[in-house]
Amino acid sequence: MQNFKEAPYLELENYKAPKGANFIFIPMPDNKKIRLAYWKKDKLNEEIFGTVLLQQGHNEFIEKYYECIQELLDRNFNVICFDWRGQGMSDRMIEDLNKQYIEDFSVHTKDLSYIINEVVYKNFAGPLFGIGHSMGGHLLLLSQKYNQKNFKAIILSAPMLGFKYEKILFFLSNCMKIFSKKNKYFLFSKPNMGKETPFEQNDLTSDLNRYKRTQKLVRKKPSIRLWGVTNAWVNATKDSLSKIRKKNWYKLIKTPICIINPLSDRVVNPEKTQEMSKNLQNCKIYNIENCEHEILMEKDSLRSDFWKIFDNFINI
Repeated sequence: MQNFKEAPYLELENYKAPKGANFIFIPMPDNKKIRLAYWKKDKLNEEIFGTVLLQQGHNEFIEKYYECIQELLDRNFNVICFDWRGQGMSDRMIEDLNKQYIEDFSVHTKDLSYIINEVVYKNFAGPLFGIGHSMGGHLLLLSQKYNQKNFKAIILSAPMLGFKYEKILFFLSNCMKIFSKKNKYFLFSKPNMGKETPFEQNDLTSDLNRYKRTQKLVRKKPSIRLWGVTNAWVNATKDSLSKIRKKNWYKLIKTPICIINPLSDRVVNPEKTQEMSKNLQNCKIYNIENCEHEILMEKDSLRSDFWKIFDNFINI
């Protein structure tokens, strides 16, 4: 790797970064910095099955996935992950660090393509696999129009392919374009600056310990998370969903895709995910019962289901 500036990262007393962690800042062509972490296996001493690009969802950050990264390392993969522009410890798009702001998801896919071409290809052994959760799954899928030759396969965990009340949501988004500024908080996005959502009220996981672990990480650096979405972000989401639902778009995608679809998901709509999976040419979908949105932060039994599907899909 060329000499990139080292980046900070978080650890807890009983939750450390997997051995061999490297955290760096990657400068993008527009000079915005993306925080990236990588783990590179020793070619001389270990059989390497390839490299996994592990991408987080909206309002997440690398540290949340240490457990998952270790499980990939144990399977003899190199691992790369980065904080999407506008969240985690990557540069924000506006001065207010608390807001999720992006005007077009193509900004994210351009960052992804740049990192694949300038970092992954030049430094890591193939084949390349992708794992994307929620918004990360949406963006990996969106990027396939330009990157499908780069990935041997992608695994999408609860991908952001639709919402239960999206017609109302997007109607309001259109209204906000007229009556409110794009950098203002969206109507239903109520910023609760620094306030933690009690476990009993969370809609992400049924695992108390993993939920508390994420809360402890945020307490160490509250700015690592966002406290609300802007009108611009909701509108960009609407436009991107419209794009990937067009027949002339999804018919172009030939990459092998595995979708893991939690049926108890209250963040994205599992029915929309099933509908979209039928349109993709080379897609397998696995519906997981009694599972909330974040299967990789769920109870051990549900996480075990994920890894069984993963191992089978990529033929470990």
